[in-house]
Amino acid sequence: MSFDPGPPVKKKSKLPLILGILGVGGILGLVCCGGGIYFVGQQFKAPLDATVAAMNENVELSEKLGTPIESSYNGIALRNLTNNNGNGSADLSFNATGPKGSARVDTKLKLTAGTWTIETLTAECSDGSTVTLP
Repeated sequence: MSFDPGPPVKKKSKLPLILGILGVGGILGLVCCGGGIYFVGQQFKAPLDATVAAMNENVELSEKLGTPIESSYNGIALRNLTNNNGNGSADLSFNATGPKGSARVDTKLKLTAGTWTIETLTAECSDGSTVTLP
């Protein structure tokens, strides 16, 4: 008597399972990173907006750069940000542009009762001049 094992059994590929796990992991990673980037972006948006508003209100900067002065997210650097229940500070650098020119802006802000105010601001304008506030 001989033993007949029958037709060979095909092994199922684990590739779809592996690709599924990697896909879900990749999507979760993107969601987490995207959420972190959004959160950080929202944190420096308020001091950035306060700085740009102060620049637009300043006569000298408005004459040099033109109005409206706008911030550029290209080259932005947030060196310090604290917000403890509406009180804190921020150190921020960014590029600003207007119809007449551009500037590299370095600013220190103070947060008091939820309101950002400029402590110091230095704008190195594209014409070579420097404007300091206040």
